[in-house]
Amino acid sequence: MNLPAIACALLLLLHLNVSLVESSRPQPQGLGKGRHHDHNGHSGDDRHRHHHSDDYNGYSFYVFGDSFADNGNLVKMNPRSELNRQWRPPYRANGRFSNSMVEPDFIASMLGQMKSPPAHSLTRKVGPDGLNFAAGGSGVYDVPHTRTLARQIHTFHKLVKDGDIHQELLASKSVALVAISGNDYARLPADTKSFAEVDDFANNVAEEIAANVRRLQDIGVQKVLVNNLFPFGCAPSQTREYNHTRCNERRNLAATLHNHHLVNKLADMEDVLVVDLNAAFSTVLRDDGGTDIANLFREKLVPCCESTDPKGYCGQVDPETLDPLYDVCDEPHVFFFWDEMNPTMVGWQAVMGPLDFPIRKFLGLVK
Repeated sequence: MNLPAIACALLLLLHLNVSLVESSRPQPQGLGKGRHHDHNGHSGDDRHRHHHSDDYNGYSFYVFGDSFADNGNLVKMNPRSELNRQWRPPYRANGRFSNSMVEPDFIASMLGQMKSPPAHSLTRKVGPDGLNFAAGGSGVYDVPHTRTLARQIHTFHKLVKDGDIHQELLASKSVALVAISGNDYARLPADTKSFAEVDDFANNVAEEIAANVRRLQDIGVQKVLVNNLFPFGCAPSQTREYNHTRCNERRNLAATLHNHHLVNKLADMEDVLVVDLNAAFSTVLRDDGGTDIANLFREKLVPCCESTDPKGYCGQVDPETLDPLYDVCDEPHVFFFWDEMNPTMVGWQAVMGPLDFPIRKFLGLVK
């Protein structure tokens, strides 16, 4: 879609609310390959886990971003908050913002690893399989109590300069995931009606992501996977005001603008793949029943875990009694979203299925 067309669509949708989310292209059907667990997921954290011996010669994998990729970098502390809830019920106490596996776990499986490389905050040793720096709530702009994308990459760079991550390891077979999923857009008022303002903001966010991708390449990472923005107007945090019956298309058009600018800014970079989360999510969320994936979930816009307070969060408790201020579904495997932002493990499995082959092909894992 060219920019004038996007502008016309946004101006129209600023005055209309449209419920359908359409994929930009047909997607392969079926779920992803690799190792999967039952729908309730696994428990326990990754702090003492080591995937491979020191003679492992596969890809080293480095993960950056937000809750779509975090596996334990935000430590458990009191009081409970939206950024440390993942260590307590109803989460699986493994540092992930889901009921089990998240995006980098599936990519790690493609690389022959059991799951995402360990969280930097939970390990003292950098193994040959890589390291995860992602932190829930992160984006390109500062957010209290979490680390920006640039700060995560700064920490990675320091480990390389100090020799904890060997340069020859990066130079042989290394891949990074950059998972920025829309937290920055909380700075943009939901009722913004100026196309120019939305477009300028999206352009700036995309430019910051592109600058950080260049920095990863300058440090020595050989290949970089960069998520585009999923249709975050369909996240339960955005659909709750519509009783979870339709998406917020103003937010979805912001994602479209973001993705337009991101593709343009990454176009001249070699060894970079845009991971099309927008198309993969849209295939699941479409309500026309046209694909097997679209029919997988009974609930696509309603989260499995939801706060009883419209302004609260999954996992929130009464500060005095510690009584839960949220409700949890009995069958997470029929819900696409786990909480107000993040998919269930089965949701991630459905998203990563269509992306499995493009990622493997980019990494030279299939012909």
